Amino acid sequence: MTSPIESANTQEDTTARTRPRIGRAPGSKNAAPQARAVRTRDAIIAVAARHFDTDGYGHTSMNTIAHTGKFAKGAMYYHFPSKEAIAEHLISDWNLTLDDTISEALATGSSSTAGEKLTAIFTSLAQHIGEDTNLRAGMKLTPEPTINNGAAFAHWVDAISDIIETAITEGELTDTPTTHRLAWNLCAGTLGAAIASATLREDVDLVTRVEDAVTAHTKAATHLDKESTARRQPEVCHPE
Repeated sequence: MTSPIESANTQEDTTARTRPRIGRAPGSKNAAPQARAVRTRDAIIAVAARHFDTDGYGHTSMNTIAHTGKFAKGAMYYHFPSKEAIAEHLISDWNLTLDDTISEALATGSSSTAGEKLTAIFTSLAQHIGEDTNLRAGMKLTPEPTINNGAAFAHWVDAISDIIETAITEGELTDTPTTHRLAWNLCAGTLGAAIASATLREDVDLVTRVEDAVTAHTKAATHLDKESTARRQPEVCHPE
């Protein structure tokens, strides 16, 4: 015999209870809170990046970020346990942009010279860091010794060194100590140009500064060996 409770739980009633509400897709119950959380997280990153970029990592605290962005402390620490965690996120985004930029330059410039590839890479990076505060902050944080940054600056130098060493092996660039130091000089020069550009507020833009540095360094790597060889060549004394 069917009890009153059992008879109430008919298939039609069950369907009615489980039918999604009008205007809400199945599974979207938490969509609004999730979107709000993403916006908060992105806002925290953006505010921190601005402070890291202008004030430096050491002069920026979680309290400073919270005060500027008017974030609740609980919301901040929910997303990031420390300012180092925010910095690591910015560095990670910088590494992704760096790797994508290098891959694109090598793929589209397979017949280009090493100098042209390097110019394309560093010009693109200069454009990115000139327009995107998050990426600029991420780049500036790569040599920061107090962050567990995964040797991000060394990664940058190594990625550029691979291009240069290949060009040296193929005889396109000269095999000199100066050329082997070229990757470090270009990366450090770009980092320095970004810092100086923000400080000096010159009319010359960052892209032009970086292009000038790349052109000068690669030109030296192309011609230095011939000039050095000529200077080292002993004079030949002809008997009278």
